[in-house]
Parts: sequence; C-alpha cells; structure tokens
Amino acid sequence: MRKYSSNLAFVDLLFNLLVGFTCLFIIAFLLINPIAKSGTIDPPVRLIVEASWDDKSSADVDLYVRGPDGAIIYYGNKENGYITLKRDDLGALNDRYVVNGKAVIVERNYEITSMTDLPDGDYVVTVHNFSTNTGPEEVNIRITNLAHFAVAYEGSVVINNREEATVVVFQIRDNQVVSIRTDIEVKLRVTAGRAP
Repeated sequence: MRKYSSNLAFVDLLFNLLVGFTCLFIIAFLLINPIAKSGTIDPPVRLIVEASWDDKSSADVDLYVRGPDGAIIYYGNKENGYITLKRDDLGALNDRYVVNGKAVIVERNYEITSMTDLPDGDYVVTVHNFSTNTGPEEVNIRITNLAHFAVAYEGSVVINNREEATVVVFQIRDNQVVSIRTDIEVKLRVTAGRAP
C-alpha cells in the first residue's frame, strides 16, 4: 500500500496569511497617509502689516493703519473688531523682561497689526517716529496677505524725529490687494487726535 502525502493545506495556510498581512499593511498605510483636502486653508488672520527698524536703535516708531470703516488703529486705539495692533514697540524701553529673577534683553524693534477680515475698501498705512533725539530712522514695512499666502507689499521709508510718513495706500477687493499706491500722502496721526 502506498501512502500519498500532500502539503496543499500548508501552502493554503501560508497564502492566506500573506493575503491577510498585505491587506493589513494597505489599510495601515491608508490610515497613516490620509488623503489631503483640496489644499484650502482658512487662516484666522487674513492680512498682517509689519513694521521693523534697526534693532540697536532706541527710537520709538509707531505704526498706524486705517481701514475702510475709518477707524485708525495705533497705540492709543489698539483694535476695532477686525484690525488689531498686536505689538507696540517702544524702542529700547520694552526690550527687557525678567524670567526666574534674571533680566533678559531682546533687541528687537518690531510692530505688527493683524486683520481678521478684509472688507472691501481703501486702507492706509503710516509710520511715525515718536522719538525726539534719535535722528532719522529707516522703517521697513511688509504687508502679507495670508488669505492668498503672498507678500502684497514690501518697502521702506526714512522718517526724522517727530515725523509721520505715509508708507502705502491700498485697496482690497474680494479678499485681495488690488491696488497699491506709494505716492499718496495721508496723515493718520493728526486724524487720530494726536499732535504732529
């Protein structure tokens, strides 16, 4: 009598294990790498206006922004609902802070205004050198549209002590900066009730 042996059951078991592990690997891979949405991001801040000047300078430069509603945002009126002055830099005066009893000095001259909505209309950006004895100061301005992730304007202006200069006048239409003018002179400091 002859005996026949077959390994068919063992081969079947190995094949089923291979199929099972392959399916688990594919499912794990799909869960690790979720399918991205269509690339749209809705940032809470739509546009930022930044002013910076020499970090070693003790000059107090102030950023003024007027929106289409006519409200002027500056150190005396820091927000109006959709425009907010995030940082009022006083030159060297607010470069010092204390952590665990140790004084730390961060030389940084930087002011920033953010906008959480972009209503259609005209916007004005000016800077004012509040200092009395620091001399001329070059101020760099950058306007970044976060709704479309693009730098809308980048430039600089030189201002003397107690002087205000209009940096840029621009228009917003459908959440986009459509017109940028640097040749228009608008004084926001006087309009905001401040002496020149």
